[in-house]
Order: sequence, then structure tokens, then C-alpha cells
Amino acid sequence: MAQQRQWLGDLRSALDLMKQGLPQACIDALEKLAARYPEDALCRALVLDGVGRANFALQQPEAAIRALEDSVDLLRSTLGANAPMTLGAMQNLAHAMLGMGKVEESLAIGRESLHLTVEVCGPDSPQVAEAQLRLSAAYYRKRDFDRAESLMRKAKEIWEKQGFCVPQLGVCLNNLGRICEERGQISEGIALHRQALALRRELLGEHDETAFSLGNLGVALASDGQWAEAVASLQAAVEMYDRLGLGNGDEAQGYKKNLEVCLQAMAATPPQA
Repeated sequence: MAQQRQWLGDLRSALDLMKQGLPQACIDALEKLAARYPEDALCRALVLDGVGRANFALQQPEAAIRALEDSVDLLRSTLGANAPMTLGAMQNLAHAMLGMGKVEESLAIGRESLHLTVEVCGPDSPQVAEAQLRLSAAYYRKRDFDRAESLMRKAKEIWEKQGFCVPQLGVCLNNLGRICEERGQISEGIALHRQALALRRELLGEHDETAFSLGNLGVALASDGQWAEAVASLQAAVEMYDRLGLGNGDEAQGYKKNLEVCLQAMAATPPQA
């Protein structure tokens, strides 16, 4: 037991490196940890889960999937298929599969994880809401917007019943906004993006998810021809990404291109009398 407490502390320290934006340092620390406890199957399983997530952050999805598949197998044999750690690793694997474009594989794992999570944790648990949110992303990628929306609304309802705001509500609102845009319901989408932005500003402040909401709001406003506000929102998103040191990332670069398009459109639009 004392040995397990020791490696759990080391595991948390290694995973903190990923939260600090240092995925490669996280992998290095995790591999050293595994080498110190070669006979501990649970330690190895959790190390593999962390290595998988860190590789995904490094945009190495194939390495991520290999590590996460091994983690799920080890956790199933060590703790059982219904253990919360096993279910969490399954969701991480489904997420990585989706990142590689393996939508059907992601859906299959996500559905199994959700079913087991409901059995273990109960239908109204936050763990079920997390599983529903993850699964909804795969249905969104498949363009099955009805199933994606249904899962997101169920997850949103569960979190709202908790009596306090959680960052995942921002994800629900953002994704529901994107679905409205896909359906051509631009006004509804804009309203949802405004809600997501307000919540993220309140809960997270200066954060990449707040910048993401600013960018998505700007894109939705541009779809509605509201060029001036779209420019303001996209400019704020780009500036926040820059302040966070994320200005060269894919999201920031995408919003910079959107901003350029909006500036050109605004310049070409005659002023209203």
C-alpha cells in the first residue's frame, strides 16, 4: 500500500506536466515511473493511459491509440471491465480514435463505455454526462446531429442538476451552437455561443476554451453577415491565443484567416445610411 501511494503521487506529478502544456516531459516522466515499478500492473496501465493522452496532445494519434489500447486491456485484466478507471481509459481511447478519423470505432467504444458507466454509476451521474458528451462528439463527426444533440442535452441536464456550473457546460453550449449552425439556425447558434462564452469567461477567465468560444462566436456572426461584431470577436480570440502563447496553434491560425475574410467583407460592405 505504501508503495502504491508513492507511485500515485509520482503519477500525479507527471500528469501535471501535461496540464502545464509539456506533453513530452510528461511522457518522459511517466516512462521513468514505469521503469521503477515494472511488476506493478496497475501502475503500468495508468502510465500507458497518460502516455496515450500525452501523445494525442503531441498530435501523434497512432502512438496514442497503441498506448491507450494497451492501457484498457491491462485495466480490464487488473481491475475489471466495469471499474471507473477502465471506463475512463475507454473514453480516452474513443477520443483518440475520433482524432484519427476512425469514427465507427470511436462510436463502438463510446457506446460500450456509456452503457457500462450507466450500470456502474447510475443514469444521472456526472460520469455518465462525461461519457455522453464524448460520445456526442463522434455522432457530430458522423453528421448524425439528432443523436449528437440528444446526448449533449442529456449531459447538460445532468450537470445543471448538480446545482453549480462546471466547465463542461460550456462545451455543451458550444457544441449545441455548432449543431444549430449546421442546420442553418444561425440566430439560435449565435445565442448559444454567447452563453458558452459568458460561462467560460466566468469560470475560466483568460483560457484557451474562452478564446475558442470567442472564435466560434465570431464565425457564427460572420455567417449572419454581422461583420463588425464578428471582427471584434475574432480579434479578441486571436489576441487571447497570443497572450496564452498559443498563437501558432491550428485554432488560432484558423481564426486569423476568418478574421482576414471578415475584414475584407466589412471593407466591401457599403456603410448604412
